[in-house]
Amino acid sequence: MDIALPLNPDFCGPIRMPVLDLEAPKSIVTLKSLLADRALTVKRPRQQPPSLIFSLPAEMLAETFLQATADDQSASSMLMPMHLHFVLSQVCGLWRAVALHTPSLWCRVVLHLAGRTAGFNGIKSLAKTCFERSCDLPLALIITSSVFDSTNIPNLPVELVLPVRHRIRHLELQLPAILTESIFKLPRNSLRALKTINITALVQDNDGSWFRSMSALEGARLLDSITLSCVYSPRTPDLRFDPYMAGLSWDRLTELRLHDLEIQCDDVFYFLEMTSALVRCSLNLRIIPPLVPVIPFTGIPAPADLALPKPKAPVTVPALRVFELAISSGSHNAPADFFFNRMVFPSLKELSIKFIEKWSLLPCATLTELQTRSAFSLEQFTLASRTGDSLLPFLQSNPLLWRVQLVLCAVELVPLVTALTLKAETGDGAPILPRLRILTLADHWPEETPASSWTHATKAVDCMVRSRRRAPSINGDSNNVRLEGFTFGSRASLSAKKIARFERWRAEGMRIRTVIVPHESQHPSRSGYNRILWQELE
Repeated sequence: MDIALPLNPDFCGPIRMPVLDLEAPKSIVTLKSLLADRALTVKRPRQQPPSLIFSLPAEMLAETFLQATADDQSASSMLMPMHLHFVLSQVCGLWRAVALHTPSLWCRVVLHLAGRTAGFNGIKSLAKTCFERSCDLPLALIITSSVFDSTNIPNLPVELVLPVRHRIRHLELQLPAILTESIFKLPRNSLRALKTINITALVQDNDGSWFRSMSALEGARLLDSITLSCVYSPRTPDLRFDPYMAGLSWDRLTELRLHDLEIQCDDVFYFLEMTSALVRCSLNLRIIPPLVPVIPFTGIPAPADLALPKPKAPVTVPALRVFELAISSGSHNAPADFFFNRMVFPSLKELSIKFIEKWSLLPCATLTELQTRSAFSLEQFTLASRTGDSLLPFLQSNPLLWRVQLVLCAVELVPLVTALTLKAETGDGAPILPRLRILTLADHWPEETPASSWTHATKAVDCMVRSRRRAPSINGDSNNVRLEGFTFGSRASLSAKKIARFERWRAEGMRIRTVIVPHESQHPSRSGYNRILWQELE
């Protein structure tokens, strides 16, 4: 007997799938004792040799099943959720015995609902089967959907989470905001085994701040990794994350990611001051310039000596190693230096700063002072959509850098690549960034016009790459590392000779490519120009 499960609405019809066995084993039987039963062997004619699969140890077969199901099924797949797990359990009696008595095979429950608006009883039965077969092991529960309107969708998170709430170690949801909010409203000790949570809310116009008052997370004593993000329907304004209202235990967090949720500078200072174990942090920072004091009842700006803000104590994050910022500003040309001037990162290894607006100011002196104050030495550095002075002093102060990405930073190309060129034995000066392996340079270069200047600039780029491809033979210094990947972007095209040389380096195994960087007015999506360019270069 077969059943028809409704699947992706874009599919023309249902797929016939066999009925799932929803009965859990009546008694606990070990895998070794179960396979000792000769009834599991398949009788074959004498002229047919026995299959080699029956000589494989049961433990090795179980490990093979785990490896085969390690990768999550694609969310766009039209197959039923957990399809491969049930296929493995229906091949033969031996495979079924191994699958049903390997609890770790059923500990990761992945339910991709796509645009489903019906047939949820089958999903609940499937999840219940996985929960039973996983015995009492910790669970990873992943539920995704692409439906914004929750009118026709039952509250699956609560219905599936409540029965196994004390076993969930990892929780990942992509559902309408009202459904994800219901998880946070559970009793305080509901998710006491939770260690990592990844929530993506599908937000509509009438949805509020779904991330406030996270009472269920307050009782999760093992929680150390939080990822919160939003997917907005058209014409929905971005939401602001308020750490005062969230009620999270900041002192235990080691990883925090807030994507597509705006957070202001003062709020960042608030929770960073309380974090002592934070290792990785990714934020959408909104910089609002401080208000200029005025004389009461007059509206006249106060004198300059009174208008200066009082200096505040620096904020030290001792364990932070990775800091990723996507910065927007409340006004045009709002400076970002006053945020970095309060930060101290003694353990920082990776720094990524991306400005959402095209014109944003971040002087190199601000970054250099941050490095001097924190005494860190970066290994990876990304800077995008920033205008200011030369970045060479900051790069020179971080000689351990092996990955550098500079996108739309309004710098001159020739001085930059000249400084990155490894000198020959007869040359002078110490090499800058001797460990550089991955380099990305993309901008509207000032040298692109006139043509003679662009020829000179591309020759300097060619010389830089050639010298780093010859490392460590340059200067006989074994510390110089060969360049493994190079991405170059510009408005003007490269000459055929340069492209041919790039092709030879690619044939040698180097990851190298060129990208055309159009002007913002010529880009089909001017509002998302920066974001689209970042994605093309990553």
